[in-house]
Amino acid sequence: MEIIDFIRQFPVKPFKKGDILLSEGDPTDTLFALRTGFIKVTSLNENGSERLLWIAGRYDIAPTEQFFSTRGLVQFFYTALSDGNMYKIDKVKLLNHAKVTPAFMTEIATSMSIHYDDLLKRIDSIEQISVREKLIHTLRYVAERFSADDVVDIYAMDLKLTHNDFAQMIGSTRETTSLELNKLRDEGAIAYDRTQFVIYVSKLMELETIA
Repeated sequence: MEIIDFIRQFPVKPFKKGDILLSEGDPTDTLFALRTGFIKVTSLNENGSERLLWIAGRYDIAPTEQFFSTRGLVQFFYTALSDGNMYKIDKVKLLNHAKVTPAFMTEIATSMSIHYDDLLKRIDSIEQISVREKLIHTLRYVAERFSADDVVDIYAMDLKLTHNDFAQMIGSTRETTSLELNKLRDEGAIAYDRTQFVIYVSKLMELETIA
C-alpha cells in the first residue's frame, strides 16, 4: 500500500501506557501512525470530566481530522492506552507527496471515508436511549473495530479497556456501567476477569433486537 510504504520512511518513537502524546492546543505540523499499541482520543467537558471519543489502532493515522485542516491546533487529547510505538510523520511532506501521487491521495481519501464511517458508528452507539443499549452497541463497535471474528478477546490484543473507559465512551458513571456490564456477562454476551475481556458479537446482535 502507498500509505504504509510512505510512512515507513519516518522515525519510530516508542510510548508507554498513560503517555500523553498530543494535547488540545498543540500545533499540528506532525502526524503519527501507530505501528503497535492503542491510543485513545478524548475531550474534556466544562466540569473537567473526560469523554472517550475514539480509539486508534495499528496503522491508524492521527490526528486524522487534521489531515487537511487549516486550524493549526489539535482539538482533542491523545493518550496511550497501551505500550507501543508510532511513526512520526512530517505533515508537509505527506501533503506534498499526496499532491503528486494520485494513488496515494486515493488511499488517503479511502482511509478518511472509513474513519468517517467509524465515527458514525460511535455516534450511533452513544445515541441509544438506555445505558444498556449504549453498552451493547459500544461493545459490538469495539469488537468489530479491531477484529472480524465473532468472539473477540480485546485483552489478548493488549486493548485493556476498564469499566471506567466504557463509562467514558457512553457518558455514564462507572458504577452504573459496571452494573450493566455484570448483567451482560450473566447473559453470556461478554466474559471478563483479570486476564480476559471477551466479546461475543453474535450474542450482542441478538440483544440489540430485544433491547
